[in-house]
Amino acid sequence: MKSIKKILIALLVVAAILFGFYAYFGGFNKLNFKVEKAGGETIVYKQLVGDYSKNGEIMKSLSDELQNDYGLKITQNIGIYYDDPELVEKDKLHSDIGCIININDQNKLDQLQKNYSLKQTPQTDYLITKIPFKGFFSIMVGIFKVYPAMEKYLDKNKMSDDGPITEIYDTQNKEIIYRKEIIAERDDD
Repeated sequence: MKSIKKILIALLVVAAILFGFYAYFGGFNKLNFKVEKAGGETIVYKQLVGDYSKNGEIMKSLSDELQNDYGLKITQNIGIYYDDPELVEKDKLHSDIGCIININDQNKLDQLQKNYSLKQTPQTDYLITKIPFKGFFSIMVGIFKVYPAMEKYLDKNKMSDDGPITEIYDTQNKEIIYRKEIIAERDDD
């Protein structure tokens, strides 16, 4: 009887820790979706083909290079994901991974363009939501919470699920911004 009681207490403690962990990383935060015009950011990026799980390392490496070699203060990293990993093989997934930069100095932009790819994100209508960014597990919460909720919202509002999803990791404001480009309304006829 004592061992059953100990096991139950241990299970309750583990459940409480997991519950607290999930709550801390935003798992219970209410998602508020809105459609609005956004974009137009200048990004330094690398085009990647392959497993999305490798993108974090590349994002960090690029951010470090820009800060150390060019003296840029990077507070927003960005991932633009073109393929649904449930529909496309891991080794064929396409993404642009990089950093948002705010530079008005044309000479510095020219210098960056010699070594990196630069572009502006499309300025268009997006479905947008945010969650707190408190570390790697916030990204996992996003994968398991934001993406299904976004899919449900698109379906309910008859919006096309075509088009890329952008994730902006804003370390200054401690949030992850999810933007789904609105391509067109879905035709159910």
